[in-house]
Amino acid sequence: MKVYIDPDACMGCGVCGTIVPELFSLGDEGYAIILVDPAPEQYRDLVQRAMDECPEEAISAKD
Repeated sequence: MKVYIDPDACMGCGVCGTIVPELFSLGDEGYAIILVDPAPEQYRDLVQRAMDECPEEAISAKD
């Protein structure tokens, strides 16, 4: 699964990294970055949760 972060929408709250620290972190500029691309299938449900809980709806994914 390919995961995307909209850099214009991300406000750097870090909720994605709290939910899936194996896939998301905050970069040097304080905004979310993707650590593993593509995301392994085993993280599908957690990626969906991160998408749902992102306050800025900055995360999206495609199969």
